[in-house]
Amino acid sequence: MKKIIALASIGLLSFQSCASVNSMQGFYNKYEDQATVIPLPGFALNMAANNSNMEFLKYLKSAKIFIVNDVNENKQQRVIKDLQSSIKGDRFENLAKLKSGNKNLNISILESGNQVKSMIIGLNGFRNVMVIDSKLNVSRTDLEKALEKLSDNDINQIGEILGQ
Repeated sequence: MKKIIALASIGLLSFQSCASVNSMQGFYNKYEDQATVIPLPGFALNMAANNSNMEFLKYLKSAKIFIVNDVNENKQQRVIKDLQSSIKGDRFENLAKLKSGNKNLNISILESGNQVKSMIIGLNGFRNVMVIDSKLNVSRTDLEKALEKLSDNDINQIGEILGQ
């Protein structure tokens, strides 16, 4: 009987680790043991905005970088699938997608009233999967204008800024 309970517990834990998530908090909880979290205060974001051509950075009030470390291609796909599921579950809207070779950048936003309050940037195709969870307070129009200036070359620049 103890063997059956032990096997059932292992099976349940394995199934649970493969289960899809439906919120950003669920995503963070699922990958927290495999990730590094780096909070970025406003002054660091201002420095990055001043030293790059990425205008959208000036709108970020704070951000946290969630890096799922050393993931192979299959695991990257699973992490990105969970990220997309989490974004949909929290009712974020996909705003932009850029691709450069095998590297991808996805930007999703959450609005309140006429202001964008939160933005999730997902990057994959590097040796890690990076999720940048940002707080901001900007009109959608201003943010869209800033994001229009992004190009596929900026994916590599963001990777360099983050040490990829």
